[in-house]
Amino acid sequence: MLGEPFTLLRPIYYLIAVFSLCNFVYITFLRNKVKASSYVLVNSFFFLIIAEVLLFQEGIIVDEFNRSGDSVTFYLTILLGVLFIASFIFQRKKTRDKNRKKYI
Repeated sequence: MLGEPFTLLRPIYYLIAVFSLCNFVYITFLRNKVKASSYVLVNSFFFLIIAEVLLFQEGIIVDEFNRSGDSVTFYLTILLGVLFIASFIFQRKKTRDKNRKKYI
């Protein structure tokens, strides 16, 4: 027959579906309860997880077809991680400064 179906990218689609479901829950139920900056951090974290799984799956595909990997994808994943950590630090600093000004 035609052989096995190509399922190596299926985990990425699962992650995107979960991410879309979380966005739907936020839009319908949690819009007034969760701060926008916290929501942006959660979205950034989901994108980081999706990028890491995509990089891992790319490695599996490259290994299966005996090809060489793409270094740009690796560097972009590292960049996404650095951007997430930087946004987390700046958001915490902003929140801390805002709380400090309340008490002064």
